[in-house]
Amino acid sequence: MRIYLKLVPLVLVVFANCATAQTKPKCQKLQDDAYGAYQIQEFEIALKLVKKAIKCDPSVSTAYSLQAIIYETMNDSNNAVTAYQKCIETDSLYQANYYYYANYLFRLKRYNEALVALDGYQKAPKISGYKANRDAASQVMADKATRLKASIEMAAKSNFDVSALNISNMGPMINSSQHEYWPGMPINGQTFVFTRLVNSQEDFYFSKKEGEEWQKAKAAPGNINTPENEGTTSVFMGPDVEILYYTVCNQGGFGSCDLFHSKLDKGRWGAKMNLGETINSASWDAQPSVSGDGNLLIFASARPGGYGGKDLWMARKYNGVWTKPTNLGPTINTSLDEEAPFLHYDGKTLYFSSVGHAGFGNHDLFISRLDENDKWSKPENLGNTVNTESDDVGFYVDAVGEKAYFASGRKGGYGGLDIYSMSLPEKLKPQPVNYLLGRVLDKSNNAPIRAQVRLVDLTTQKLVYQDSVFQFLIPIIPGKNYALHSSCQGYLFDSRNFQPTKSTLEEPFEVNALLDKITTDQTVVLNNIFFDIDKFDIKSESETELQTVLKLLRVNPNMKIEISGHTDITGSEEHNKTLSANRANSIKSYLETKGISATRLTSKGYGSTKPNASNDTEEGRALNRRIEIKILKIN
Repeated sequence: MRIYLKLVPLVLVVFANCATAQTKPKCQKLQDDAYGAYQIQEFEIALKLVKKAIKCDPSVSTAYSLQAIIYETMNDSNNAVTAYQKCIETDSLYQANYYYYANYLFRLKRYNEALVALDGYQKAPKISGYKANRDAASQVMADKATRLKASIEMAAKSNFDVSALNISNMGPMINSSQHEYWPGMPINGQTFVFTRLVNSQEDFYFSKKEGEEWQKAKAAPGNINTPENEGTTSVFMGPDVEILYYTVCNQGGFGSCDLFHSKLDKGRWGAKMNLGETINSASWDAQPSVSGDGNLLIFASARPGGYGGKDLWMARKYNGVWTKPTNLGPTINTSLDEEAPFLHYDGKTLYFSSVGHAGFGNHDLFISRLDENDKWSKPENLGNTVNTESDDVGFYVDAVGEKAYFASGRKGGYGGLDIYSMSLPEKLKPQPVNYLLGRVLDKSNNAPIRAQVRLVDLTTQKLVYQDSVFQFLIPIIPGKNYALHSSCQGYLFDSRNFQPTKSTLEEPFEVNALLDKITTDQTVVLNNIFFDIDKFDIKSESETELQTVLKLLRVNPNMKIEISGHTDITGSEEHNKTLSANRANSIKSYLETKGISATRLTSKGYGSTKPNASNDTEEGRALNRRIEIKILKIN
């Protein structure tokens, strides 16, 4: 197994695909010998032999094509360009010559000239003497030419400032003289995990952060590294668990490569566990990326039912069980390969590698965003300062959306592929996140309870998270208004509201959802009921909370409740009692319109007479402005 992508030069294929012209046997022998020398990387000898072949018969285009390839490999662009031009001059009918020349000019960033060469590709069939069965490019090459044109036009508009990206090697604590790649972290950003290749053996390495510095990377403790190869990681961090999702090949799975996971136990990684036949197929399944809440998995697969080659697929987890994977669709996937997904913690920004979308080289990195209708946007290339003419894969972005990490073989490293960090330009940033860390407890004895936990974006009324859990870790986005509900049969639900204002991993929201058993006189504050100042019309953001109350009443058909309104001490007490009564009655009226009998509902306004906190601070006054329900009767 090689989970990382080897960099395979295009030029090995070019000469083999060129048209074979008739020439003298001795000239053909020189050309064949030159190609043979090139294949074993004897470039100087290959160059001398191909020059002799050209001198022997200057009318054969394949000799110039081979000469161009040799010069290209030797980084002699001036002579390579001249040789490509001679190749086309000697055989202007053969379409492939124009494509290879345009592709080379593109890699040299000579975009206008590359477009002219592609124009020649399009016009070749109109030249006198053109024969389709002899000169036409294959359909595969025609598709590549279409992609190349899109890539050239895109590249000509790309104008990222390289210096602003602050691309820097992560240094000797992470990198070595070996290959390092596939970087990743848990959401708190305190552990750096990557794959290192030593003597053809891939293993996981970890580095801990102390202050702002990464410590010397060490092989993963425990049983996760084996004599076989492991790679392509995604780390899920829960409130009291860390799980590593990764790829294992040729070790008794369902296909050639399968997705596995391992749990951290007392500082050591446990044995690998296959994700099962629901996730894995008889084909190649690899490169997992798990969402920040651990309930969405995106991965690459060559299974049937895709759009061609390797596609990106996703599966969701409900109550601890993964659903059957579904394809991400034709906006993301093409007839070629899409691989190496990374779903950011915001749950909406996807970075991945593709051969099929317009790019600068073989595999390029792209970004796509999920809209409010759960549709992926058209992938956007990350630009020619991030992408190169080689393969670019393995992209990770931290939770706050400021830094990205990737592997590169660029000059100046410690050897092989090294891991680099970079600043993200604004247009490529995900939404920064904070996170909500919590547990569900019985209020009477603090015992853990498995409860249905739901987080809802109140602005859109979209469900962000739902699972049956004892504890939870959920990424949340600054500027949003969230409702968190925890409920369990036999208990009164817990209602919380979160409105994060900044993204900082040092200050997560921590909460213990405390559930009271349903008994007479128990109360719960409805923290997600909203009114405009000094008004009693229910705002639309309150719908989620109202549905939660409705569910409670429908599940308990004999329950009777009091709905009470409360205010702070601002304003006169007469005004406050009237306002609070009107607000409580608005809730009562709403429930009646949804089929709840009026005989089960009582409403009352208490004004400021029953404060929950001091009225001396704004925070206290905000707590006092509330709607509560109290259980009056339950069978």
